[in-house]
Amino acid sequence: MQVVFVYGTLLQKLNNYHYIENSVYDVVRGKVKGFLYNTGPYPAALVDENGMDVVGEWIQINDAAISVLDWLEQYEQPGQINEYERVWVKDAEGETEGWIYVYPLSKAKHYPLIPSGSWRTHLLSS
Repeated sequence: MQVVFVYGTLLQKLNNYHYIENSVYDVVRGKVKGFLYNTGPYPAALVDENGMDVVGEWIQINDAAISVLDWLEQYEQPGQINEYERVWVKDAEGETEGWIYVYPLSKAKHYPLIPSGSWRTHLLSS
C-alpha cells in the first residue's frame, strides 16, 4: 500500500480521478502546509512548514497505482528532469503521512497563488 496526498485533478470526482479510482482503498480529507498555485488546467503545490493550509485528500492506493501517478505527474525518478517531484510529507493536523507531488519553486512562482489553498474552492469560484 501507498499513501498519497492529492490536492488537484486527482481529488474524488475531478477529471483525473478515474485513472486511480479502481486502485483506491481509502480516502481521508487532509491538509499540508505549503502554497497552492494555479497553472490553468491544474494546480501546483509547494510544501513549506511556514505556508498556508493546502487542502486535499489522503488516498491509500495499491502499490501498482503509484506508477500510474508517476506517469500522470511526469515523474521519472530522483535526479531526473521531472515535471513534479515526489516527496514525503506529513498532514498539518494529524499523524497521516505519505507522498505528495510538488512543483519546483522555479516554475511555481510564475503562477498566481490560490488564496484558499483549495483547488475545489477555486474551481467553484471561477
